[in-house]
Amino acid sequence: MTYIVLSVVVLAIIAVATLPVLRRLPARPLVLTALCLIALTVVFDNIIVGLGIVAYDEDLISGLTMPIAPIEDLAYAVGAVLLVPTLWELLGARRPGRRPATSKGDAAGAAGEADQASKRSAS
Repeated sequence: MTYIVLSVVVLAIIAVATLPVLRRLPARPLVLTALCLIALTVVFDNIIVGLGIVAYDEDLISGLTMPIAPIEDLAYAVGAVLLVPTLWELLGARRPGRRPATSKGDAAGAAGEADQASKRSAS
C-alpha cells in the first residue's frame, strides 16, 4: 500500500468520525489552524527530509513533492486539525461546569461558565 492510499483512507475515516463535532465549531479557527499547520509542515518536513533525517521509500510515495518532502506528509497536519479539536470538545465536555460548544457558537457555553464563576466567587 502506498503512502497516498493510506493517507486518503485514514483521513476519510477521521473526517467521518469527527464531522458531527466539527460542525458545531466555528469554521474560522479551524481554517486558520489548518493553514498554520500546513505551512509549518511544509517548512519543517522539507528541512528534515533535505537533511536526510527522514527518508521515504521511493516506490511508496506518489512522486509529488513540496519541493523535497512528499505531499503525503500533509495528511498528518490535516488529521491533527480534525482530531485535536474533536477530542478537546469531547473530553473537555466532561469537566464539571463546562458546557460543550453549541450550534450557536461558544456564547452559550461561555455565559454558563461566567455564571458558575460568579456563583463560586459569591459563596
